[in-house]
Amino acid sequence: MEAFLHPYQVNYIRSKINLLIGAFYFAGDYRVVDASRENVIQSLYDLLPGLTPEQRALIDDAANVRDKDELKLYMERLQPYIIPFPAITAAEIRKLFPKVKKLVLPDLANLDFSKITYLGWRDIATHALYIVYPLHGKWIGVECQYVTGAKKVSAMCTWCNRGYGGDGVALVTKQIKNRQIVDGYTVVGNHICLNSPACNQGITSTEELEHFLLRVK
Repeated sequence: MEAFLHPYQVNYIRSKINLLIGAFYFAGDYRVVDASRENVIQSLYDLLPGLTPEQRALIDDAANVRDKDELKLYMERLQPYIIPFPAITAAEIRKLFPKVKKLVLPDLANLDFSKITYLGWRDIATHALYIVYPLHGKWIGVECQYVTGAKKVSAMCTWCNRGYGGDGVALVTKQIKNRQIVDGYTVVGNHICLNSPACNQGITSTEELEHFLLRVK
């Protein structure tokens, strides 16, 4: 069976199974558990249209996961079928940022590409967040600026929908050309995780990520 799962889809599957585990623990009525099973499996079918019989059988097994230990075993079964983030070299990354003279590069050698949906890293010295992503089959690289919030204030990442305080999530902005205004530029921004590996562990959809990149590319 060929790989058919992107990393963000694997995160989605994990999140849905965690909801199912909660139903097993806290629902006192078997009908609630059965309904939860049906809802989870249907949501996975919606996520993954066009499954082969083998793929469908593997996805169906998600309904039988009852606890964290079984979840771990099930996620290990999915591992061989993950489509990793496309390979990219340091030279290719540099070409995406020709105007950045002293580009700080990510540690590509220690990245697990089966766990990332986008490549992101920051340069603390310049308050820059760099994002690399294969948008519609073509590499795109975006240099953004970020402003961290107050340490006691939490913000929600628009990409992974998880909240963090302090510098966990920051307002990330990019200045883009806009001929409709006087000075010719406008600023586009989102609240985004500064810890890109953590964000990649939680992201369950590429919709907001791709929407942002389409606006700023």
